Amino acid sequence: MKAVWLDLNSRRIEEGDVPEPVFDSDNQVLIRVVEVGVCGTDRDLAAFARGEAPSGETTLIPGHEALGRVLAAGGAVTRLKPGDWVVPTVRRACAPACRACERNRRDLCVSGAYTERGIFRRHGYMSERAVDFAGDLIPVPEEIARFAVLTEPLSVVEKAIEKAIRLHEEPIERALVLGAGPIGFLAALALQARGIEVAIHSAEPGSHPRVSKIVSAGIGYCTALDGHAPRADLVVEATGSPEAAFAGFRCLGPSGVYAVLGGGVGAGHISFLDLVMKNQIVFGSVNASPESMALAVRDLARFDRRVLEGFIRRVPLGAFRGGVLEPPRDTFKLVHVLTE
Repeated sequence: MKAVWLDLNSRRIEEGDVPEPVFDSDNQVLIRVVEVGVCGTDRDLAAFARGEAPSGETTLIPGHEALGRVLAAGGAVTRLKPGDWVVPTVRRACAPACRACERNRRDLCVSGAYTERGIFRRHGYMSERAVDFAGDLIPVPEEIARFAVLTEPLSVVEKAIEKAIRLHEEPIERALVLGAGPIGFLAALALQARGIEVAIHSAEPGSHPRVSKIVSAGIGYCTALDGHAPRADLVVEATGSPEAAFAGFRCLGPSGVYAVLGGGVGAGHISFLDLVMKNQIVFGSVNASPESMALAVRDLARFDRRVLEGFIRRVPLGAFRGGVLEPPRDTFKLVHVLTE
């Protein structure tokens, strides 16, 4: 079957035939991979800045934002059948399982010995077919299948928002999202769907194609964070820029919650006195639980279809080399189509 892989020794991106996946358990499912999205993690992988091959191998098949259709199911699988649309979770439990993995919260693994499809020590979905355990697959209704490749990145947002809602002492009325990339826009859409007033801050000028899509979705947009901006009950950092992350603290109101989703390392200044005197909370979040994946499926069904159509640009699998290293300017998410 056709696949794309990263050769971690030669630091080359390759495309060609790889062996077919096989069942080794009655609880597994064979899926036909239909689409795979590309994110910043994939760009880091393609630049060989991160990633690890499965044990005993020197290559890694990337791709963790996937949509597939069930081709066959093992004898012990009861909730999935051929033809069903599914999206996979990313992280797999450590072994022996830590206390978090034991309760199926692999996103909170405390041992650090987890694996991740297409990222760490486990092949991803940039191949025509894949095998997964049924418990690692989230069913998707037919009516949202066209946009379901967005489930995994949206699930990361869902986890952070639900945690912020639990942490905030009062209902969240106003939110600020830092970053106009796919995670930032998905965060704004999820907050908007909950009836929360939301604006996005980013460095792109108002004439940028992505900004027009944000504004047309009814979401505010600004390029400056000044001292006169309304204070936010929730700030979601989705830039990966330490400078932007530190600046965002200026917009956090009393009892505010600050969710850090971007990466990056940098030096800056925050007022610990403000954190104490204003009862502010800061937390980081990565990956997502099965419950967050299910919330993402629910919200995709609520989002405006016209907005989602403008979110994605689809290209063939063979365009992986050219597309993975640079984020698309005209839209938010580059998606590779493997099979129709």
